[in-house]
Amino acid sequence: MKASKLSINDLSIKNNVFIAPIAGYTDYAIRKLQLECGAGLVFTELVSAKGLIYKSAGTNELLYSGSDIDNTVAQIFGSEAYYMRSACESEELAPFKIIDINMGCPVPKVYKNGEGSALLNNLKKAELIIKACVKSGKTITVKTRIGLKRGDDFASEFAKMAEDAGASMVTIHGRVREDYYSGEPNFDAIYKAKKSVNIPIIANGGIFTKEDADKMLDRTGADGVMLARGALSDPFLVSQLTETKCDKTLKDYIIEHICLMRERKPDKKVAIEFRKFVPYYFKGVAGIKDLKLKIYQSENTDEIIELIDKNL
Repeated sequence: MKASKLSINDLSIKNNVFIAPIAGYTDYAIRKLQLECGAGLVFTELVSAKGLIYKSAGTNELLYSGSDIDNTVAQIFGSEAYYMRSACESEELAPFKIIDINMGCPVPKVYKNGEGSALLNNLKKAELIIKACVKSGKTITVKTRIGLKRGDDFASEFAKMAEDAGASMVTIHGRVREDYYSGEPNFDAIYKAKKSVNIPIIANGGIFTKEDADKMLDRTGADGVMLARGALSDPFLVSQLTETKCDKTLKDYIIEHICLMRERKPDKKVAIEFRKFVPYYFKGVAGIKDLKLKIYQSENTDEIIELIDKNL
């Protein structure tokens, strides 16, 4: 693919390669690193609209973006239009130029509350939520899936509804909720959605290589791509897609990641949280079984950095 500029409402985005919101992963550190690697936009972890309104612990940390806030999209979720609009109008979201509504999260905890992908059960309700958020005056985008169960294809209908409700962009994960993150995306569903609207459509799902990105755009005609697990498995994939020069080695990237995490969290917490990134960073790297084991056992980031520096 050839990365290109993209307009969302009246905003000019430097390129059309975005980093998806991934709960528990796309914190400030990852977002900052991926912007340095060339991402056009990065999305926060999904934030509960009610949690934001009621000042739930940890919400501000999820939104923290430092000097990168102009290129960061705040993603919120909820099932009540009142709280969603209130969140958009809140002081906490005031610095963000774009607010994205999550209508695609498949996890049971979110779905059972009528949030995330559960809103595909009720497109009228989804429409009311989008309209309410648009009334806040913010640029509103939406992330969704093509349906709930295998055989569903709501993508085109959803995209038209979102555009009519005032959304400025729709990102479509080309799988149904039932598939979670497995199986080949439904390219045709995204293609039909793209043909049905005039706002940008971003394609998401199953993009782990440049060839995957090329295939996604060729098959869907989408205006851009959103990387999720592919950007965790290959931190430099975004650099390849955007042709952004990045002089970091994998070792440099990992150590910088840990250092950025330490700026925001206690050392022991960082050491423990870093463990979930190990399967991604070290996938396919031979001869490091002992290194991985030592990292999993460590509760000290200086020790982890020393291990990585000597063994990677």
